[in-house]
Amino acid sequence: MVQGFQGLDMAVWIVIGASRGIGLEWVRQLLARGDQVFATVRDHTKASQLWTLSGSAPRASCQLLECDVSSEASIIRFINDIAAMRNLDRIDHVVVNAGILNYPNRATELSFDDFSNHLRTNAVGPIITAQKLLQTRIPIRTITFMSSDSGSAMDFRAFEDGFAAYAASKAALNQMLRHMAAELQRMKVYTTILAMHPGEVATDMANISVGWEVDGIISAEQSVAGMLRVVESKTIQDSGTFWTWEGLQHPW
Repeated sequence: MVQGFQGLDMAVWIVIGASRGIGLEWVRQLLARGDQVFATVRDHTKASQLWTLSGSAPRASCQLLECDVSSEASIIRFINDIAAMRNLDRIDHVVVNAGILNYPNRATELSFDDFSNHLRTNAVGPIITAQKLLQTRIPIRTITFMSSDSGSAMDFRAFEDGFAAYAASKAALNQMLRHMAAELQRMKVYTTILAMHPGEVATDMANISVGWEVDGIISAEQSVAGMLRVVESKTIQDSGTFWTWEGLQHPW
């Protein structure tokens, strides 16, 4: 399946969750390279920065679609839009960036709905979106999920007060994508599945006041430039692995 991805001048990307922050920066850098981008937002009327980017790019290089990963109906509509595109015979890379962080979300005080919402948006929705993209039978080279070092079970960050539901949702995402990678390998489907820690990125979602000093804050531009290099360097032998934006393997 991966044959045919080599030697192509323009890569085809899908960026899920592209209205702001890291997702918007993915689109900006990909368009600057001249790649073809399908960028999704929950509500296209609230994606003014993305509209500006797409309007300044060559006509065929960026297309906006709606996809709310917390809604199965919205995911299905998006998949139907993708499947209906006559000239889309391959997808080089998918970046599943959509997610939420409602701070604080402590295990000792959060509500049923708040915990469920983190799991639904950060784990269930991203996995189902990837699953249904794979079911379109359009060849996909890589699917990269935006994870977090907060979701690492081996490197537990006990000092992160108020991140319990967020961390649990990312841990669930990590475990599910590892199973997805193993299942695809058994099925002889050669799509590389990756988890990515983008770093401590200065974005709107991260604009919260926490009770500890956050080291190594980087810009969205730095993060995406690093992740782009990592994603494009990985092969099917790397499927089911966890990486940082710097190209270091992260413990699960």
